Amino acid sequence: MSWEQVVTWVAAGLAIIAVGVAGWQLWSARREAREAVQRSEAMRRMMTAAEAHAEQATKAAHNARTQAERAWEQIKHAQAQLDEARQERHRSTQTEQWEWAYAVTTSARELVDSSQELIRTALDAQVAPHYRVAADRHYRQTAQRWQETVIKAVARTSPPLETQQQIVKFVDVHQRLHGQLGVLLRAVETDTLTEGDALSRQILGLRQELTSVHRQMQRTISASLSAPDTPTQQIAPAGGRLTES
Repeated sequence: MSWEQVVTWVAAGLAIIAVGVAGWQLWSARREAREAVQRSEAMRRMMTAAEAHAEQATKAAHNARTQAERAWEQIKHAQAQLDEARQERHRSTQTEQWEWAYAVTTSARELVDSSQELIRTALDAQVAPHYRVAADRHYRQTAQRWQETVIKAVARTSPPLETQQQIVKFVDVHQRLHGQLGVLLRAVETDTLTEGDALSRQILGLRQELTSVHRQMQRTISASLSAPDTPTQQIAPAGGRLTES
């Protein structure tokens, strides 16, 4: 083989190699182009999804703001209704307190008057027995009415502690007077009562004490109704049901 043929074959081989390299480069370029297109398409989809998510987030934020505003309006409306209900309850409570205060003071006044009348008829020897019996019956009725009234008043209105203490004092004095009245009536019936004896003095002293604590109770109740609202404490009135003497 001559030198020219060798050169020709070498040139042909190099040409073939060049063509192969060029083909491979073309294939690589096409693959990279496809991959670039795919990446571009994926990026476009991601951008589209991000825009959709952003739009959804904007709508959700708008809905949340609208719901928050609606909830705030509902809260304000509920607060207004609550304030109105509180005011109405306050007015109702005040009215009920006035009504029960009047009932307590009135029934206490009747109890004081009936006990004084019973004492008068028992100590006056000129009073006929049937008048004494009638006075005793009236006194026991007013005593029962007073007890029922004060129990309901304390339970329903929860008056201030000072008022409850005055009621307890009144109940305590009345209980002691009630017991002595039974002794007094038995002494009158058996004609063992003498003028100015210890029993009569004790009865008159308790009558005066009952009048005094009743006056103080009235003043305390009036002051509590005119004073601003203050926290109250609940205590039970002293004494139970009056027993027959």
